[in-house]
Amino acid sequence: MKKWFILLVCCIVTLGFVSSGNAEMREPINGTGWHYPWKDTYSKWKPGNMQYDKALFDQDVIKAYGWEAEDVDKIKDLIPPSIYRVLKNPKIWGPRRINVTAYRKNSGYLWKRFVKATEKYKGTATIDKSGWIRNYKAGVPFPNPKTGLEVLWNFKKHFSEDDRILSTVTIITDRSGQVRYQTSDGNLMYFDGRLDVSPKPLYEPNPNNEVRIDVYANAHPYEMRGTLSVITQHNDPNKEDSFWLYLPALRRVRRLSAAQRTDRLPGGQDLMWENFDVFNGNPTKYNCKLIGKKEMLFVHNGDPKGVWIEGKHLAGPNDYYQKVQVYIDEMTPKDPDFPFSKITFYVDAKTWMPYCSEWYDKEGKLYLFSFFQYAPGKNGIFCPVVMNHCDVQKIHSTGYCVTDPKYNTGLTPDYFKVDNLKMAYPSR
Repeated sequence: MKKWFILLVCCIVTLGFVSSGNAEMREPINGTGWHYPWKDTYSKWKPGNMQYDKALFDQDVIKAYGWEAEDVDKIKDLIPPSIYRVLKNPKIWGPRRINVTAYRKNSGYLWKRFVKATEKYKGTATIDKSGWIRNYKAGVPFPNPKTGLEVLWNFKKHFSEDDRILSTVTIITDRSGQVRYQTSDGNLMYFDGRLDVSPKPLYEPNPNNEVRIDVYANAHPYEMRGTLSVITQHNDPNKEDSFWLYLPALRRVRRLSAAQRTDRLPGGQDLMWENFDVFNGNPTKYNCKLIGKKEMLFVHNGDPKGVWIEGKHLAGPNDYYQKVQVYIDEMTPKDPDFPFSKITFYVDAKTWMPYCSEWYDKEGKLYLFSFFQYAPGKNGIFCPVVMNHCDVQKIHSTGYCVTDPKYNTGLTPDYFKVDNLKMAYPSR
């Protein structure tokens, strides 16, 4: 095998399992750690400008389920079908465990601002006949949702940062356990719901009527360095998102069709444009059904250091889970030619941040799922330290571990212009 990368010795994180006889015992799972193939800023875990409580790194485990722990059937009703399927098949998906710890209440000055904004603007946001939100400024638009569409819009306007730069290592694993790595940045800014950086709560002037801009920028491997994907969303139900792709090999900027929303990201990933942040579609293109509200196990306050097991699927295999209240929504596409029959997603009942989405094929079989694991900073922001996207039919997965996150840095629309990004992420 060509040795074109070097394994670095860095930040080996103590993970552990809990035996049924001693719930306090936590020992390493063999193979976990930070294995970076490049000597660059991605090679070590960094907290960025986040400040984490030290207690998050070593939480007291109450119970554990899954690999070398209690039978996951005991919590079957507390986890999504996709996660249950993974935990029940460790030979396919690798050793994975749910370590249950105490729930930490939301705190921090930005969380307090979000709560105040919800109260200040309560009752001002509405949904028009097309299903689009109107007059939204900040906070939760519908604090007591009665419909699936209101839940969906609460999710679209969830508690979040004003802008961010997330550096990640991407671990792409196929069914035989072969792994390919990428490093990349996921950067974005919001034009509404802003709580920290002026102008707020709305970014004005906003002549193009934008609500969000994303850029996905590749740094490694060499042949993908400088590849840029830019997505702009508009506050208009009838205006399609704009997609721009810069390909260094062609030295060209290409505009992509909105019909390509279910195409996978470059490099063989399992992430689509439509399931950024577990779901990134236009609410008016779906029928929504509120399934209900219930207590489930998700990673609300997990370990800030995301890890993975070499040659195994899904990052964050031994994280801390907590019992949280979630809303469950089911969406069916209005377009009969859409390649999925339905989407189920799970969102936090307080922050409205997404935990999981499950995508079913035209025959009603589970096809893809996305799963996010968070760690809260002292300012209140929740960093998605681990993000997983998985194709359960092909047994193929893409995991992301975040390092050096930077929040509320004052990004502007000019930052997202391709010419500027080409300087920030120089291609080969």
